[in-house]
Amino acid sequence: MPQDGNAVRKDISRFLQKAPNVYLAKLLPLSMYRRYLALLGLVYLGLNTQERENISRSLKFVLGEGTGWVAFHSVLWKTYFGIVEHYSEKMINAHRALPAMIQFLTQALSFSGQSVLDRADAEGKGCILVTGHFGAVEYIPLFLAANHYRPSMIVRFKTESLRRALVEKSRSVDLELIDADNPNVVFKALRAIQRKRILITMCDEIRHWRPSRRRNATLFGSRIPEDRTLDTLCRRSKAPVVFGIVQREKSGYDVKMVPIAGGGTDWSICSAVWKRLETIVYRNPEQWYQWPSFYREFTRYSINQECHDH
Repeated sequence: MPQDGNAVRKDISRFLQKAPNVYLAKLLPLSMYRRYLALLGLVYLGLNTQERENISRSLKFVLGEGTGWVAFHSVLWKTYFGIVEHYSEKMINAHRALPAMIQFLTQALSFSGQSVLDRADAEGKGCILVTGHFGAVEYIPLFLAANHYRPSMIVRFKTESLRRALVEKSRSVDLELIDADNPNVVFKALRAIQRKRILITMCDEIRHWRPSRRRNATLFGSRIPEDRTLDTLCRRSKAPVVFGIVQREKSGYDVKMVPIAGGGTDWSICSAVWKRLETIVYRNPEQWYQWPSFYREFTRYSINQECHDH
């Protein structure tokens, strides 16, 4: 990724996960740490013009060129803060002591979609919980484990310190982490479902999609090949599928769940969950944090295959 001469790092994730920030995540009061990391994140964005341009271009692509200047820049600034807030949640989730984290999640998160997850879990086939890089997604696995569910999550680790912290924390609760870079990731995911666990996976990691040659979806006004991975998991496991997010609210966080399929369906799960996420992103674009890479990754499929009609 090209940058201007004053840029501090290529990757905001690694920049904000430096050792001093890890140390402070363990010690500072949560409100103070969030303000500290917000300031640090805005410094990063201020020094990285390419990153800001990537975010702006992605937002314009999705929201449309007709969005007024004032409205667009209001969303843009909220998006900057939303992206940085995600990393604050990531650091707190990984490095805060487990008892303190469980107490925080119990007090701060409400579970408005619990009955949906309970019904899927009660079928005894395991469950596929699909989510996206939206809101406080980092809190989902530990929140579920603290509420006596048995989650397994497909994850990628940007830093070794993050990997060590999450693996150590997962050993203290019934939480299984499946490394997405492992060559046997699909097999391990299916095994988790067979053991009647809740498999948590992301639907919006576009650069890691396995694009279908036969099926397309319409997303944000563009035609794009569907990702085969999710449909493969659903078809092979025959497990029910639920879509869930943790949305930031003024009073805390709301865990929202909606049913998608009962298991073993022939229609596209990929399209169904993406349409859910698309609606949510249109409503709260500042809570999605894929914007820095979205335009580049999305249009690699939609433009190069000459099916982009936005």
